[in-house]
Amino acid sequence: MKVKTLVTISVCLLLTTGCWDQNLMKNAILIQTITFDRTDEDKFLFGISIPDIYSNSLTSGQETIASNSQTLSTIANTPREGRMKLNTEIPGNLDASKNKLILFGEQFAKGDIYPSLDVILRDPRSSMSAKLAVVKGAAVDILNIKPQLESSISQNILNLIQSTETNTTIPDETIQTLASEILDPGEDIALPLLKIGNNGTTIDVEGLALFNDRKLTGTLSQGESTLFLLLNNKRGKYARFTKNINNNKSKMTNFISLNVNNMKRKLNVSMDKDGNVFVNLNLHLELAVEEFPIGNVPKKLNQLNKELSKKFTNEAEEVVHKLQEANCDAFGRLIAFHHGSWLKKDKASYFRNVKFESKVEVEIVRYGIVK
Repeated sequence: MKVKTLVTISVCLLLTTGCWDQNLMKNAILIQTITFDRTDEDKFLFGISIPDIYSNSLTSGQETIASNSQTLSTIANTPREGRMKLNTEIPGNLDASKNKLILFGEQFAKGDIYPSLDVILRDPRSSMSAKLAVVKGAAVDILNIKPQLESSISQNILNLIQSTETNTTIPDETIQTLASEILDPGEDIALPLLKIGNNGTTIDVEGLALFNDRKLTGTLSQGESTLFLLLNNKRGKYARFTKNINNNKSKMTNFISLNVNNMKRKLNVSMDKDGNVFVNLNLHLELAVEEFPIGNVPKKLNQLNKELSKKFTNEAEEVVHKLQEANCDAFGRLIAFHHGSWLKKDKASYFRNVKFESKVEVEIVRYGIVK
């Protein structure tokens, strides 16, 4: 009987033993945004956005988390050291498990961004769903803007990024997806490009930041970004364009607004005996007319299809030109289909020498509530 009792007590003790490395949320200060910048003195500036914490006398001195946020920053050698320094300035432990955003300042992004992500990728508690973006100017400055629709600047930026992903302005990119892309030697990355607008009161999506070898080397505008994503077969829920169909005239009746109803992309990579790489990039867009102030789409249907096909083709050629100018192989197809030949190429310059033939064919399939 005594033996049985001792066994029962031992089992109970084993089952009720706590975990030695537990992280108590009551002691955690949740990081909402992380920023990486390079100062004018070429030093590393680490910044974070955390919820505002204040003491509320109405709740008997209990700590309350406000919906707005505050920004902390410090000069450090590494992100981990930066976090350790900031941890001495707050009453709690910084925790990045719920982090929403990672923002790179423009100057910082011109260097290799991968080392700054090392501590995030090594930490099992890091949030793999955090969104990434490049900020024109200093990334930490964007955290000091007072948002109009959201009390939290981090939530405001996150909502902006998610809405523009839906509208095919920027790609759906997270730490998890970036981890595989940034380590792929045959593919370069493109991240959302943000800027502070309206005299420092708003945050705007400028377009895309283009990378080569994990360094910022070029940019695309908003319209170019949407077309690039379609050329790269990455369409969101919507993909809208407004085009001038009568050049050099700014009257409302000279514009047409369109949404991509359906699409088909073909990308073929070939190589001749001399090692020259050729890419045929064809995009077929089925469009719905959302606005055409001059009216009577059926009468002008053939003319519109022809003019828009020419305009989109010219713009596609310009997008490819900017990608090659930035040496940003965001398509990443050569290594997949011609791996042996790719290994022999000069990785620093081969993409600039690829011969692209781009063509966009437009077909208006809807132009009103009634077809």
